[in-house]
Amino acid sequence: MMGSFDTGNPSEAEAMTAGRLMRRLLVTHGLRLVDVMGRTDVMQALDAQLQPVREESPELKEAFQKVADLADLAKQREETAKQREETIDELQQELAGRAGSGASPIPQAHVSDGGLVSAGLVNGVLVAAVSFAAIALLIASAFQ
Repeated sequence: MMGSFDTGNPSEAEAMTAGRLMRRLLVTHGLRLVDVMGRTDVMQALDAQLQPVREESPELKEAFQKVADLADLAKQREETAKQREETIDELQQELAGRAGSGASPIPQAHVSDGGLVSAGLVNGVLVAAVSFAAIALLIASAFQ
């Protein structure tokens, strides 16, 4: 059908009829022409039917290389995001384990002869704010 619609067909009426028929088929199946044209099986069938002449231009090779580079970058970002999610899950489980066991996840201050001495961070609000900011930054970097 695409062969009838192609520019090599001298009959305008036949080409328009083929175009309308292809559009109706796409609508019936809930597809878009752009999505269908990108499928490998469709491209192979069109190549077999139309036998297009393609040239290996430097621009085309550069474009394919850029696509491959972007695919690699996307894969790396996906792996990094997955590692971050795993780290966040592990830290949340560790924090929940400390809270459940009765052990304080934050060292408490104690009083000595010289007055109040901190055994670590005392201000729970500060710890919560810093933790929230760190998690927000991790999540934001995963979406970039």
